[in-house]
Amino acid sequence: MTPSYLNEFKPPQRILLGPGPSSVHPRVLQAMTQPILGHLDPQFFQVMDEVCEMLRQVYHTSNFMTVPLSSTGTGAMEAACANILERGDTAIVCRNGFFGVRLADIAQRCGAETFVVDSQWGKPVEPAALERELRKHAKVKMVGVVHGETSTGVLTPMPEIVELCHRYGALVVSDAVTTLGGHDVQMDQWDIDVCYSATQKCLGAPPGLAPISLGPRAVEVIKTRESEVQSFYFNLKGLESYWNQTRAYHHTTPISMTYALREALRMMMEEGIDNRIRRHARVAAALRAGIQAMGLQLLADPDYRLNPLTTVVIPQGIEDTAVRKRLMQDYNLEIGGGLGDLRGKVWRIGLMGESAREVNVFTLLSGLEQILPTLGYEVAYGSSLAAAQRALVEFEGRG
Repeated sequence: MTPSYLNEFKPPQRILLGPGPSSVHPRVLQAMTQPILGHLDPQFFQVMDEVCEMLRQVYHTSNFMTVPLSSTGTGAMEAACANILERGDTAIVCRNGFFGVRLADIAQRCGAETFVVDSQWGKPVEPAALERELRKHAKVKMVGVVHGETSTGVLTPMPEIVELCHRYGALVVSDAVTTLGGHDVQMDQWDIDVCYSATQKCLGAPPGLAPISLGPRAVEVIKTRESEVQSFYFNLKGLESYWNQTRAYHHTTPISMTYALREALRMMMEEGIDNRIRRHARVAAALRAGIQAMGLQLLADPDYRLNPLTTVVIPQGIEDTAVRKRLMQDYNLEIGGGLGDLRGKVWRIGLMGESAREVNVFTLLSGLEQILPTLGYEVAYGSSLAAAQRALVEFEGRG
């Protein structure tokens, strides 16, 4: 009998509507098949420069140190903390979801005395609560804020928070893993010090790279820190010498993944950044209208809902995994379950990057209309599809 690992692997063509990764356009996948160049090849340096220039446009920044790290978003989260924080520093992390919890955990592992400002899951970070915590400490080195909380579907407005933190002399580290390319991220205008993201969501590339941008305050802190960064791999000072014109070897960057990111960013430039953000808003409006037409509830505060990620409260008596399993089996479609305190309580539906398409909204709504009644939850057939269509018309009417 031939071992299964000797057989060709042919993954199914899923519709990825979970919290990430999202579907990837064939152009991006094709880019990954291009011949490998060495990571110190002058032609690859041109690819690197083009990627960085397009990332600056997406971040709306002139920061030179705007590069894709060889990692996923969690690696960028760790890099941000490891480079800014030294043992004994004071950090405050705003927790309004699972990834705020993770950010606080990493800050603490970096040796910082870490304090948290908790907000209800489903609500944005509260500036007043943050200021109360800032007042308690003589010197806060860093404040961590998740711009788009992937576990709850909540968007936290950044300008007021950044201004508040700077008033108290603290650097702002912002998690834009779910928002970069799907919501407006104004690095320079909002004066954010460190902002990191990931490629597998609204940027439209496979997982494996994590864009990060450092403002001038952050660069100065890293240059003048008293101790060595405890991570060699995520030492941004060392990485900077590879991405600048010195081109000093640090590690072998993922060549094919960089090709993929370049092509995904080229597609964004062709579409237009504002148009990309508008597309995410349009399909999110349709999804929310359809979900609510079924009588299902949305978790996030209506005034602070993420467009790329929608959290739906699972109805009483409906088993989380039963619905997700049926969607995958019958519709070849994936949505996500809840994390942390929301495990088994919500579905997380991602409309990000290439997945943010009207056809995916209607496919999912149709699937839920078929599946939920078989599990005891009554839905008026066609109600959600009609509501989604009306939302699309109304969105276009608003211009």
